[in-house]
Amino acid sequence: MPISSISSGSTLGESVDDYLASLLVDLSGLSSDQADRLVRDKYTELYLDRGTEPRRLGIHPSHDGMDILFTESRYDHAFRTSRERRSRPYAKDALDRLRGERVAWIGPVVAGEAADTECWMIPPKEYRRDLGHRQDNRLYVVRQECYVIWLEPSGKHASWWFSSAYVAGYGDVRRYCRQGRRMWTHEKSRD
Repeated sequence: MPISSISSGSTLGESVDDYLASLLVDLSGLSSDQADRLVRDKYTELYLDRGTEPRRLGIHPSHDGMDILFTESRYDHAFRTSRERRSRPYAKDALDRLRGERVAWIGPVVAGEAADTECWMIPPKEYRRDLGHRQDNRLYVVRQECYVIWLEPSGKHASWWFSSAYVAGYGDVRRYCRQGRRMWTHEKSRD
């Protein structure tokens, strides 16, 4: 299937993995509210399989078998942005459609099922008082798309909290990775 037929609002590069391209959520023709509801429902369906509102939770595996904890409360942080970035940069009052289209990418990328992806350990920006030390964050990168997925340490052995996922600028991805160390790469298979 050609990439251009998947989602007219998408900015996918020509070489994106066909598997990931098939997972895009088509938001074209939907109002902002309809798109937000669809993405929220998809996030709930894919990642929140335990508990009840408002404390839904999901636990899914990473590429190395560690638990990744997903919560309902991270939806706004991960998929919404400000309508007025200059005057209210942290408002989180509108769906970011690029993030929303890629909601179904998170699971396969962190599980190691998507080609041309990497996992990096990135030092945190600040001391985490709740952890008692500076534990690294995890950053998964879909190289061709500059798509990043951030995980934060949970404070418990062998588990992470899902934090956010978005299309970043090329320079931002380089800056993130320059600060850390690569721990895993899944190259595109050469058939």
